[in-house]
Amino acid sequence: MLKPIMWPVLAPSLLFAVGLGAILPVMVLGALNLGSSSSFAAAIVGIMGAVSLAATVPAGILVDRLGDFRAMLVATVVAVVVLGGIVAAFLWDSPASLILYTVALMLFAPVSDVWNLARQAVVAEVMPPQDLSKAMTALGGTQRVGNLIGPIVGAGLMLVFPLWSVFAFSGVVSVAAIVIMALPIAQIPGYSDRGSPLPPHTSNANSSVHGPSSAEAAPDPALAEVVTPKSRKPPRPRLEVRWKAVILVGISMIALTVARSAQPVVIQLWGVEIGLEESAISLLIAFGSGLELIFMFLGAYIKDHIGRTTTMVACLTIFGSGFVIMVLRPDLAGMIAAAAIMAVGNGLGAGINMTIGADLSPVIGRARFLGIWAIFSNGGKLAGPTVVSLVITIASLRLGVMFPGLFAILGAVWIIIWSKQIGLPGRMRRG
Repeated sequence: MLKPIMWPVLAPSLLFAVGLGAILPVMVLGALNLGSSSSFAAAIVGIMGAVSLAATVPAGILVDRLGDFRAMLVATVVAVVVLGGIVAAFLWDSPASLILYTVALMLFAPVSDVWNLARQAVVAEVMPPQDLSKAMTALGGTQRVGNLIGPIVGAGLMLVFPLWSVFAFSGVVSVAAIVIMALPIAQIPGYSDRGSPLPPHTSNANSSVHGPSSAEAAPDPALAEVVTPKSRKPPRPRLEVRWKAVILVGISMIALTVARSAQPVVIQLWGVEIGLEESAISLLIAFGSGLELIFMFLGAYIKDHIGRTTTMVACLTIFGSGFVIMVLRPDLAGMIAAAAIMAVGNGLGAGINMTIGADLSPVIGRARFLGIWAIFSNGGKLAGPTVVSLVITIASLRLGVMFPGLFAILGAVWIIIWSKQIGLPGRMRRG
């Protein structure tokens, strides 16, 4: 089932995820090592979210212009350059190193957005509807594998080399992803990187038997100007989307992304608070990612056999509870228990953002819509670390750690209340 996307999407996604998974547990630690305070270290991740939010729609337009697969390649090349800048910030060792580090992370945020939008658009275009949920789960699974392998490798590197070696490793695996995407095996047969006016998963092979297709016999007026010589720029067709459903479910998606973006931040800050070593914190995140891999298969099952809404409710409720447990038990045992609970919840929600985005996306203008849909997740990326930083500054670290979990639980209540109006797919049957 996954063969069409194995080499062009899943393999480079796995490598990119390993690199991202390696640096995720040390982003805050890197800022602390360069002289940042705890609140500003958390705010740096929030700044990345702000940049992601501002670049969300332009990223979707860029993917639409470049083509899905080509955008993946360009984003990976830029990521390598940015990671080189981060390594330079550590090697420079000056008062301006923290500024360079912050700017580099800000640039890394939109690059990651373009990558994620592009790979999601490729999968949504290539895979048939009955396999879409499983394909998106597999795509989300590459991130979980990366979050398992990356921190383990990072922890090993930090035992021998300075912290910047983790960012150098991320750059190396990104180069490997570029190599794979450039290979002939990464080409998708019959797939146009610039998109097609025909709906995906359809074929016009019958036109040779039944004569001209309906599209040839009666051109769509909205697309007529495309073939008109007087037209310089073809008009963009209107997005046919259920916007009310998008906004309602998007609010719960913000709650989920707030928790996801805040999770590595609070684990690093709370780990330092209770006296854990940097390598131990990285291994703790890897432990949670390993559990997520197990539960993501159950999440894929319930998305198809029980429904998207049920999956979201389970994910948000369990995931949010982990933050509360972390505060109630401020020791290593509590950290391990919290990481395990978070892993169960987040694992059940593997690929849920991409799946719901694909459910709601139109055939025409898919990349543009996914860019708009990503506003919710990128808004959460901004809100999570930023609010944690504000709560830490105004109140306490303890309350800052607990807040994302409480917000996630409220997100579960929200989607339950509006589930009928949202109308997400329930049980899917193979046609």
